[in-house]
Amino acid sequence: MTYKLRRWAAALLLLTVLCSLYACSEPQSPAETAATEPDANTTARISAVGDIYLSKDEIDDARCADGSYNFMPQFSDVYAALSKSDLTIGNFEGTFAGTPYGMESGSYPDELAVALNDAGFDLLQTANSFSVYNGLAGLTRTKDVIENNGMLCSGTYRSAEERSRDQVTIFEINGIRFGVISFTKGFGGMSIPSGEEYCVDLLYTDYATDYEEIDTVGITAAIENAKQQQLDVLIAMLHWGSENVRDVSRRQEEIADLMFHNGVDVIIGSHPHLVGKVEQRSVRMDDGSRKNVLIAYSLGDFCTVSHGQSNMSPILNMVFTRDAFSGETTLTSVSCSSVVSMDNGAEAPDRYTIIDADNAIALYDGNYYDRISRDLYQLLLSKRDSLLSALGLETK
Repeated sequence: MTYKLRRWAAALLLLTVLCSLYACSEPQSPAETAATEPDANTTARISAVGDIYLSKDEIDDARCADGSYNFMPQFSDVYAALSKSDLTIGNFEGTFAGTPYGMESGSYPDELAVALNDAGFDLLQTANSFSVYNGLAGLTRTKDVIENNGMLCSGTYRSAEERSRDQVTIFEINGIRFGVISFTKGFGGMSIPSGEEYCVDLLYTDYATDYEEIDTVGITAAIENAKQQQLDVLIAMLHWGSENVRDVSRRQEEIADLMFHNGVDVIIGSHPHLVGKVEQRSVRMDDGSRKNVLIAYSLGDFCTVSHGQSNMSPILNMVFTRDAFSGETTLTSVSCSSVVSMDNGAEAPDRYTIIDADNAIALYDGNYYDRISRDLYQLLLSKRDSLLSALGLETK
């Protein structure tokens, strides 16, 4: 008997058994039938924040009497907002290269990695201005500390072999396959040592000077690598633009067009330290089809505040839905939550903290005046209005 005939005979036998079982079973009501049918769709929620870096005041505030550091009180109020997502990502603007600590050295205490993981972060972009700030040894140690604390890195590599293997970071969530790639515009004029070019993914070939020559070959090669991984969604985290400038340059738009037309679905920007627009677009592909994409030019500074100041920033929340019958995955919801970094004053037990601003506003609206003062409430409302205007989104 041939292979095809054996398959036909087996199928006929299976059909006979199923018919017999159906004949012996009691008929189901329409309600019972609907209750046994599986849900056709699955969803995954992704959250992203901007630059993760701390002022010297925040670092000093976390120092304990024994010389160690504890950053958990600074982040504890936003644990719920970050941890409700299936995947939380952000740009880590610094290194774990040992002492001295602070923005001047670009290095933070290792305990910060403990707090970030505890707060719910899963992946940190390490391709940014500080990637090689403390040399290749600093880059390597930074990846070691992040990974030893339960998170993954994106955009930097210890070796050429690691770059070839791990350039695309893959997460599978409820049957949806996500890939993340990361790039930086440069390192503030610094250059990578000759022969070590593999260590960071770059947007420009002239990254140490003018930021004019887009590395089209390197960018498209990374995207092609990602497309081989049978992904449903490809996210690109880009450290680009100019500091303290919301304007988007012609080169940024060219990079975005290049990425979207080659297969990127979402771009998450960082570096300007200011919040920029979040836009959804419909992009026409080479085959004439159209694809919906999302770009967040800059999500600002996530957790930075200095003496006497406050800083509000967004958590960008994206929901992706996969249709089990068609297999198509689409972006079905885009919203933001608002958090604010605060100096609570010298008398406060935890002077510098990041507050879930939406929750604080809701508490005051619910008459919890003993927990949220009127002055803080008015400050949060004003800052949230400015944040929404900059984003062009609603909070959720």
